[in-house]
Amino acid sequence: MQSRLRPATKLMAEINMVPFTDVVLVLLVIFMVTTPFLFQGDFQVKLPKVAAPSPNLPETATLTITQGGKVYLNDKETAMEELSGKLADILHAKPQVLVMINADKNVSHGTVAEVMSKAYLAGVTKVGIAVELDSGNKTN
Repeated sequence: MQSRLRPATKLMAEINMVPFTDVVLVLLVIFMVTTPFLFQGDFQVKLPKVAAPSPNLPETATLTITQGGKVYLNDKETAMEELSGKLADILHAKPQVLVMINADKNVSHGTVAEVMSKAYLAGVTKVGIAVELDSGNKTN
């Protein structure tokens, strides 16, 4: 029986780095694109636009109402039932606090009124509504 003799194959001793660098560059681009979304938070609010700038504001507590109806007190999600108590705690620590409401422009008037009612029940006397300055409408 004849055996086939294979020619001796030489093993490749070097590693091809091109695919590795391609993968690393793709991952770098993915991280660069997604990083800004990590720092925006889980919610976005589109404020209504107005022509007049806001005055300088004192110490504020921020109430954010998202389009989905979720309420955030100083960027922490808060149940509507707990809102008065948490605002009362803030008011006890800072009696002159201004509660600034950042409500999405698509949130119903009833939801904003309910949040304002909870703030008044907590004893808040200074309430503001945040708006985005519309630079297109200049009034003199």
